[in-house]
Amino acid sequence: MRIEFLGTAGYHPTATRQTNCILLHAAPDAAFVLDAGTGMHRLVGKDLPARLHILLSHAHLDHVAGLTFLLDILYKQECEVTLHADQKTLDAVQNSLFNSPLFPLKWSHETQVLGAEQAIEGVRVRTRELDHPGGSRALRFDWSDGKSLAYVTDTVGNERYWPLIAGVQVLVHERNFKDGWEEIAHRSGHCTSAQVARAAQACGCRTLILTHFNPLDHDDDLLDTSLEIGAQVLVSRDEMSFVL
Repeated sequence: MRIEFLGTAGYHPTATRQTNCILLHAAPDAAFVLDAGTGMHRLVGKDLPARLHILLSHAHLDHVAGLTFLLDILYKQECEVTLHADQKTLDAVQNSLFNSPLFPLKWSHETQVLGAEQAIEGVRVRTRELDHPGGSRALRFDWSDGKSLAYVTDTVGNERYWPLIAGVQVLVHERNFKDGWEEIAHRSGHCTSAQVARAAQACGCRTLILTHFNPLDHDDDLLDTSLEIGAQVLVSRDEMSFVL
């Protein structure tokens, strides 16, 4: 399985980063897109598999704006799209984002409500609610060969989701704020470096990949000393790939 980071910023794009979007080559003839931020534009002109499953953590614009790019993404492609999210997020996409005056066309692809546990393309997919204004969901993927990955973004730094990520091999986790920004992190529903480090150590992951960075952060100053943990720690960058 291969992960491609299409967008790695939170809130808004920068000169070097689009907002959160990950392409996960999850199964033969199928791929998962984890969140649909502006990084989703990188799928335009890319050879797509027969089936594309888009899984949304929540409906904030930096995670869903890229859905409106699907007209160009699917141009001359034979690809079936299914959107997976909780009911509140599906309603926001269908009734608000894909509706006048925001967008001229209605949502025209399949939708599936994302529950606590389901199988998608033979992959076990589990979710857990997170503490974030308006709500959000963490996602965990387990394959039959024992590989596992968790995707956690837009959450305060608490222990609510730790049972979901326990024992996961690869943890992709937001690090929206550096240490010292705890007050705004809590108010906006995000994590600091030290809070991410605690989660990674608690779950025992082999690799921690940081994403969803504050656009005001400089790319050469993203690793606080609190992130010096036993696991491999990687800073995601747009168009970076990682093989599970």
